[in-house]
Amino acid sequence: MSRRRLRWGACAAGLVALAAAPGCYESDFPLDPAPRAEVDPAWLGTWRCLPVEADADEEPATLMIRRGPERRYDIGWQESGKAPDRYEAFASTVGGAPLFNVQEVKATGERGKWVFLRPALLRPAVLHVQVVADDALKGVERSPSALRQAIERQLSSPQLTMDFAVCVKAKEPAAASPLP
Repeated sequence: MSRRRLRWGACAAGLVALAAAPGCYESDFPLDPAPRAEVDPAWLGTWRCLPVEADADEEPATLMIRRGPERRYDIGWQESGKAPDRYEAFASTVGGAPLFNVQEVKATGERGKWVFLRPALLRPAVLHVQVVADDALKGVERSPSALRQAIERQLSSPQLTMDFAVCVKAKEPAAASPLP
């Protein structure tokens, strides 16, 4: 197994291990108590993703983003040869920048910690995903307002986030498949 494959699994096993991965910030609460931003259709669809600086033989993962209830996104993440992982997310806006509040939803219904992703559409069909870094928020009080303020202060700092993946939108089949 290549070093890069170990890295992909370490900071993600999809997004599933994201919260447990070294360097990825995790929280007991989202940035907003409830979704305030509408679902953006630009994020919806099926995406094929590779970690940033992937090895030439790296297998892409599939990211499926569907419209969920109440301004939420239903997200599926599947790596080659592995069972899909499921997440719920909603967008928050911090200092004008979109951040996704992402939480794993296990088959048992149990929910994981919150992880914050900073997506950017580089082109209509090219998505760059970064994750908020633990180091950027060291020493920040564990409250929603303190967290939001700390992120807003650092929005222009490259230390706020770590590169996670670059994704290309896939052509949708005639009938989009439901999430796992």
